[in-house]
Amino acid sequence: MNKLNFAENLKKYRENKGLSKEELGARIGVSGVTVGYWESGRNEPRMGKVDHIAQILDVTIDDLLFENTYKEIEKKLNIDTAELSEDKRKAIELILSLPDEEVKMFNLLMERSIKKD
Repeated sequence: MNKLNFAENLKKYRENKGLSKEELGARIGVSGVTVGYWESGRNEPRMGKVDHIAQILDVTIDDLLFENTYKEIEKKLNIDTAELSEDKRKAIELILSLPDEEVKMFNLLMERSIKKD
């Protein structure tokens, strides 16, 4: 269910670290142009490079590769999604993908279901 978001995340985390494309490239053994291609989505690095990039940028591979849906949820709701079961995490992700009108219907159904117990 996680959406790939490598190009955008690479740029964001590189800039957060204060590294230029050339500086990051030198640290992982590629040119700044190659880093630029990765950030534009034109090319993608091999998995071994992704691991090295994550180490340099001090992020997890998941943070680097995927849209950070759970981190945004944690900030907004002030919860630690790591403590949730996979089923609950999937439910949250599905709810967030629904249009507002369908969320209202979902809420009504859940409230009725809970009241029955």
